[in-house]
Amino acid sequence: MVRATASQQSQDVHSRMTVARRPSRRRAVRRWSVRRRTRGQSLAEFAIVFPVFMIVLGGIIQFGVIFWGQNTLTQVARDLGRWEATQQFSPCDSATSRAAITSEADAIASSSTLIGYTPGTWTGNATTIAATTASEAVGADWARSSGSATCPPPDNSTVWFVTIKVNHHVPIFFPWIPGNGDLSTTAQFRMEPAPGP
Repeated sequence: MVRATASQQSQDVHSRMTVARRPSRRRAVRRWSVRRRTRGQSLAEFAIVFPVFMIVLGGIIQFGVIFWGQNTLTQVARDLGRWEATQQFSPCDSATSRAAITSEADAIASSSTLIGYTPGTWTGNATTIAATTASEAVGADWARSSGSATCPPPDNSTVWFVTIKVNHHVPIFFPWIPGNGDLSTTAQFRMEPAPGP
């Protein structure tokens, strides 16, 4: 048996190290195909997840628009009810008072951030609450609880209430939303008597 010299042994170790360091052509091709497959897999996953993500994001935005519209519409109805509770139209339920209610509702909605509202949308006379069915409408009713039958009430012993109903349509971009963007709210306030002398 022939023994290798020290220089041969070092050359042999060196050649084995360089061979181990250099990837074979087959390994390089295999790495490239694995990278290509994972890229294709990522693209397929993105194609599945992206539409679902966009629908969820759109739903969140649509819910925010409807929530904003409902909150603002409720505030408009409350402000309108407070205003009407202090008015002294005699009798309360007259064409003059109903025209004034619609005019005031338009002014309040125009100065608020009611989404989708264009000034002048609410015109004409306010209808009764039962007849307030259109998607853009204002309604008002008066009801006596106790005391004399004169409205506005002459003093605090006479109790009358005014009920305001406001309908509004907010913009929607999901056609399958329940209610189709039609919002409605009602507010009720006790009528104030005329200020004393």
